[in-house]
Order: sequence, then structure tokens, then C-alpha cells
Amino acid sequence: MNVYRLILISFFIVSCNYKKENIEPTKPTEKLYPTVSYLDIKLDESGNLPENPYILEFENGKKKIMFCGVNHLTDDSDITNPMFTKIEKKFFDFAPSISINEGGDVSKRVYKSKQEALLKDGEIGLLKIISDSLKIKTVDGDMKANLEFKELLKHYSKGEFLTYIVTERFMWALKGEHIKDQTEIDKRYSQFIQNYIMKSGEIKLNSNEQTLDFYKSNYEKLLSRKFNIEELEPTNPFNPIGKFQEIGRKSKEIRDQYLLKTIDNLLNTNDKVFIVFGGWHLLTCEPGLKQIINRNRE
Repeated sequence: MNVYRLILISFFIVSCNYKKENIEPTKPTEKLYPTVSYLDIKLDESGNLPENPYILEFENGKKKIMFCGVNHLTDDSDITNPMFTKIEKKFFDFAPSISINEGGDVSKRVYKSKQEALLKDGEIGLLKIISDSLKIKTVDGDMKANLEFKELLKHYSKGEFLTYIVTERFMWALKGEHIKDQTEIDKRYSQFIQNYIMKSGEIKLNSNEQTLDFYKSNYEKLLSRKFNIEELEPTNPFNPIGKFQEIGRKSKEIRDQYLLKTIDNLLNTNDKVFIVFGGWHLLTCEPGLKQIINRNRE
């Protein structure tokens, strides 16, 4: 299972010129689109969607949005899951002019077959290969990490920020790989900090802030318990208690505003936008999607 899909499971300024397409919004500093609070989203006891995929369609004249919200699967080999069949059928029935994926830029990925796409990248790979079959673009709906980091650091200290990011995007993958050797852990941690957190040069950490000990001390301070990778728990955006959970909600809220802005921009120059994203994002973004589809773009 690749690292990004482990992360998934664990889990703007509005332009007045609607004729100009801006695929990558770069100033998600305000909440410009209405959303439902993660604390108010209705899910079952396991945090699952009403159905998988959970699909909503929004329409205003020739402008249409179809959003397939998914529960990310835990088994990469489960390529016969009915979720994939439903996504594919909806896609071809809808015949979009552009698609939006979760999980990074896949525009240059090429798959030899649908089976390979599903085995390598699940629903992300499926969306890419079926979009290629219609010769339409697949656009990343996730903001670049450095933009998200800058937004989070406006609200939280570096220690709090690292507690969330390292736990969700490094420690969960490490736990899944069952790595015990401390030298290997230290090496991998250093690579994560250098190549993911600090790669853009916009996030500044001094030598102490780059250490695993700095992360652990902040983890223990924020969660009020000793760090133990075997007892690691993910952030739960639906839990109102604790700053760790709050940071997770804030991260998702920042990403939601970016996704909505991306959809809004793409709808200026495309009539039919098809999205495959985690289902929680659909539930929280529904009011914003209604606002976007009802905008007068003439």
C-alpha cells in the first residue's frame, strides 16, 4: 500500500473575471465558500458514508458538477469492489469535460490497463485511466503541501503543527511498515522533514525543531500521553475535544476551501466537472458546491 493511501485512510480570493481559468488557487486565506462543520456532519458509528460511493450532482443550465465521495478502501488488492464499478458507470454516463482527483498531480501517470491503475492507485488510478480514455484533463484538487503548511502555521505553533503533520503523514506509514530499527527510523524521519516539510524552502525549522525528539516532546505535550507508535491514534475531525483533533479539522477546512475554489475556477471554462474525493469532503462542501453551481457565469 503506498504512503499516500495510508495517509488517506488515517484520513481565496473570488475572481471577478469568470472567463479566465485558474486551475491552482494560491491564496486560500479566507473562508469564501460556505461549508458544514465537521462537528455537524452526520455519519454512522464507524464514520462511514450513507453509501460508497456517495454521489451528488449539481446542475444549472449547461453547467454541471458530479461529486463521487468515497470511503477509501483499506485493501489495495480489492479491485473488484463495487465502488469502482459505480464510479466508472457514473463517469461515462456523465461524460465530463474535466475531472478532479484527490492525492496529488497524476497528470503524467500512465497505466497499461485498468487493473494496473486500480492496483497501483485505487480510485485515483481509475479516474486517471478513464479520463485518459475520453482525452480529458485530470486536475489535482489537493493544495500543495507548502500552502497548507503556511496556513496551519498562522494558527498553531511549530510544535503543534509537526505533531499533526508527522503523526498523520509519516508515523502512520511507519507503523504500517512495522519498522523497529531506530537508526532506520531516524534516517526516515530526517528524510521526511527535509524532503516533505522543508522541501519548498518556505517552512523554516532550526536544527532542534528538525529532530525526532522535538516531535515526540510536542506530541506528548499536546496529547498528554507518552509517545508510542504502537498506540498511535489518528486525528478524528468529528471529535470536539482536544487541540490535536482541532488541528486535523483546520487542515481539512483549508483543503476544502482550496478544492471548492478549484471547482469554481474550472467551471468557468468547462461545462461538466467530475470529482472523486474522500466522502467527508463532499458532506462538508455541499453548501459551497450549491453556491458555485448557482453562480451566473455569463
